[in-house]
Amino acid sequence: MKMVKNEKLTLQEIEERKKRLEKKKFRTNIKDIFSKAGFTYIKSENIQLSHDIPGLPISEIDAIFICKNIIVIVEDTCSENSKSKKNHLLKALFQFEMYLNYKSTLINSLKEHINEFANYLEENLYEDNHYVIKTVYFSFDNVEEHIKKRAHEKNVKVIEKPLTNYFFSLVKNIMGSAKYELLKFLDVSYSQFGGKIFSGENEEGNVEYNGFLLPVENSSYPDGYKIVSFYIDPDSLLKKSFVLRKNSWIDPNLSYQRILDVNKIKRMRKHLSSNKRVYLSNIIVTLPSETKILDMKSSNQLDESSQHTVKPIKIKIPDRYNVIGIIDGQHRVYSYHESNKEDNDEKTISQLRRKQSLLVTGIIYPDHLSEDNRLRYEAQLFLEINSKQTKVKSVLTQEIELIVFPYSSIAIAKAILIELSKSGALKDKLEEHTFDDSKKLKVSSIVSYGIKPLINKESPESLFTAWSDTDKKELIKQKNSQEALYEFINFCVKEINFLLNAVKTIYGEMNWQIDNENRILTPTSVNGFLVCLRLILRSGIDRNIEIYKEKLKNIEEFDFTKYKSSQWNQLGRDIYNRYFTSSDTNLD
Repeated sequence: MKMVKNEKLTLQEIEERKKRLEKKKFRTNIKDIFSKAGFTYIKSENIQLSHDIPGLPISEIDAIFICKNIIVIVEDTCSENSKSKKNHLLKALFQFEMYLNYKSTLINSLKEHINEFANYLEENLYEDNHYVIKTVYFSFDNVEEHIKKRAHEKNVKVIEKPLTNYFFSLVKNIMGSAKYELLKFLDVSYSQFGGKIFSGENEEGNVEYNGFLLPVENSSYPDGYKIVSFYIDPDSLLKKSFVLRKNSWIDPNLSYQRILDVNKIKRMRKHLSSNKRVYLSNIIVTLPSETKILDMKSSNQLDESSQHTVKPIKIKIPDRYNVIGIIDGQHRVYSYHESNKEDNDEKTISQLRRKQSLLVTGIIYPDHLSEDNRLRYEAQLFLEINSKQTKVKSVLTQEIELIVFPYSSIAIAKAILIELSKSGALKDKLEEHTFDDSKKLKVSSIVSYGIKPLINKESPESLFTAWSDTDKKELIKQKNSQEALYEFINFCVKEINFLLNAVKTIYGEMNWQIDNENRILTPTSVNGFLVCLRLILRSGIDRNIEIYKEKLKNIEEFDFTKYKSSQWNQLGRDIYNRYFTSSDTNLD
């Protein structure tokens, strides 16, 4: 038989195939996030549920995941159509709301229609009233802010693709130990999870460790800060700790991504399994202000006047998630992570996780220190320690600068970029963290070489100079007003968007794409327009979107492809000379 040669796929067909594979992987990742973290997957897709929930006679659930007494109901969508996506989410929100309001009815319906669910509940020791239901909506594409806000009001967690990638990376790295961060994200308190539900306590308790106090006189830390050392088993530390990281589910302006090297963790696990010896060097952490220092003999709170000498003590720490911030030693801690049966090292490490003790040095904050200041202090400590041990990437340095020194030029530039990613021509085009879509623009050079020079407080070609609010400019110089700083950031975002929105309008949505052959959307071209804006500011030309649209009406004829990498200064001058000056006033 004569073989028919396959026809060559068109570019559009290749893109469509790639998109289908991405969507398939997205749904697979959702399942892996929960399964690898220790949740049991219950197949519920295409099963019609009939129940007595008002307004919801028949429903269907995409997936169910259970860990002990926590039931997670999941819906997902890969629709790219805005209207379809919105309708699907609004329908899901109503469905979720009914599930949460009629928990017993839902559980009975699930037991009736899904044998696997009924078997799970029968094999476990929890009564129906012990189960906690959480609802999560996964979206392949971004969800509008007002809909996310509505979901939040309904106690529904919305997870977009970048956060899906984050959690998938987390479970891939530390497997079952990732469940504690998932539980924190889902607003499951320590007292609600597993066997603790039987105690009936509404508040988490405390746990005590024997240790030593290092007074201020011996540590040279500021007044009010206390330094303690104690031993803790890795299993408890994994449950209670967090690493300074950028979690997009926490305020992104006050946190940044964890540095976890999965290959390093694998090597350390192999070492642990083979040698079975605990790490000798101490883990450096921060402890919450609720931490109590107790007298070793009486177990009473140690009087302040008795805290001026090195002495053995008891340390009482809140028994809940995310209370111990790991500053140094995160790889040592996470090398003890829970893994699965396929991991040959897990049998040995599971014993070491409970048997061994890690030496921890903890910093206890003063009661009066605000949450923001605590995070800034942790970030500064992190940078001091880790910048000496490993090369800290520039994008991470920018994140830390934003936290520790919010009035610095690099921090203001980073804050402006964050706002540009939320509205205007660069919305959804900028890489906000490691787990963003690979097609998004890298931002490090835009912050350092595009925005930072544009806000120079001393330059005549600066947005700071152009800003007319003299009083608030002075407050920013004195580092004395967050409100003034926010106003300046918003002013900068507005001015930058005037120019970039004009360019986007001329090109049109179809051509305003990162992978377009015109190369209109690259870090080089964005920086080029920001350089052009500096020249516009210096010249005193009027600035608004209509003026820019008129000046740049032929911008599509401009060849961006010949400008490579760091040639943004030349690009900016060429755009300015061609569209904003007459031939006799061109800049060299």
